[in-house]
Amino acid sequence: MEKCSKCHQEADYICPDCGGKFCRAHMEKRYVGPDRGFKSPFMCPSCWKKKEVKLNQDMIKAKEYQPKTYVYGR
Repeated sequence: MEKCSKCHQEADYICPDCGGKFCRAHMEKRYVGPDRGFKSPFMCPSCWKKKEVKLNQDMIKAKEYQPKTYVYGR
């Protein structure tokens, strides 16, 4: 199970750009209104500090995420 990098609780989203794992409580909030056209109410806080916008609709859901496993053998 993936853990939030700030509170170590269960993560909701994984950012594909920076690799950060965050729960909804630590995501950056964004106004979602009918005139703005945004589907996602949250952004990645790490990318937001770097002045990049990565919405949660473009992120990987942590509950469905299956990390790659490598098997080494002879």
